[in-house]
Amino acid sequence: MLSVKGKGIKYLELFAGVGGFRTAIERAAKSTHIKAECVGFSEIDLNAIKTYRANFAPTDSELEIGDITLLDSEKKIKKLPNFDILLAGFPCQPFSLMGARGGFEDSRGTLFFHIANILAVKKPNFFILENVRGLKTHDGGKTFRRILQILTDDLGYNVRAELLNSRDFGVPQIRRRLFFIGVINKKTFQKIADFDFKRSRHRKKFDTTWHLLERDVDEKYYLSQKLIKTILAHGSGNYWSKSEINKILARPLTASMHKMHRANQDNYYSDAFIKGKFKNGQVISLTKDKRKIRKITPLEAFRLQGFDDSFVEKAQLVGVSDTQLYRQAGNAITVNVAEAILRAILRS
Repeated sequence: MLSVKGKGIKYLELFAGVGGFRTAIERAAKSTHIKAECVGFSEIDLNAIKTYRANFAPTDSELEIGDITLLDSEKKIKKLPNFDILLAGFPCQPFSLMGARGGFEDSRGTLFFHIANILAVKKPNFFILENVRGLKTHDGGKTFRRILQILTDDLGYNVRAELLNSRDFGVPQIRRRLFFIGVINKKTFQKIADFDFKRSRHRKKFDTTWHLLERDVDEKYYLSQKLIKTILAHGSGNYWSKSEINKILARPLTASMHKMHRANQDNYYSDAFIKGKFKNGQVISLTKDKRKIRKITPLEAFRLQGFDDSFVEKAQLVGVSDTQLYRQAGNAITVNVAEAILRAILRS
């Protein structure tokens, strides 16, 4: 088992993206006075790696794995450094409610089996896997049950699967994600089996989107009058859906939000809302001028995922574009949620 005194813990981050899990475990380790050491990470998106490196400056001792499908034998997996915790937000497209939902028939769905192979060979004490809520109901629940069977019966882990909403962890975004929490030791698992992660103390920098939004931003984020008509439209043809802007709790961020201008899918705010007055849980507009509407900025997108402002600033300094930052924020895990789970594990 891991050592709390002196040695600390070692972790491996797979499908790292920009390092949401790494941010979470560093915060959790700091709050529990445990040293956390990253032994390696995997990511294939070059822009995400650019943001990751800008924020964490990985040392030479950290293994940069790249494509984990290249770890296609037990011999190769054994060469990985030893670690206590495996963290992975594995690709969600095969199980997403917005995708074709190909599941294990999709080549990306098979990436789960690469995680399972690493767990089988390296046998870390803990793991946390994250995916979309649609995985739970995919193929009538068969995919979900198959994953649980592999993790428990085949690999010998005690597993808790929990659907958690970001809004319950101090960020004003409705975002439901499925987390698999695995513990090899049964007694240790019992300490977190029924723990209410929402009761865990978490950061709450912004009560609502009104508190989170920047007050003055570049004009490039504002919509033209033509686009405003599209955003405010309630659908077309046989499709009807009430268009809403200025939501106190943001819609779920998506990796495709860099395309923007999709009514009822992305987050838009008017100057009347942004520069209004917050009172008794709602925003009171101080002006009736609703002609100026804008999309959220990359900084606001990362705030909605629980990242500090410096995270975006460091990425921008190395030339990561707005388009890539939007994609990265939409792909990221909500740091606050992962941090709450990790604190429970470290304290167990």
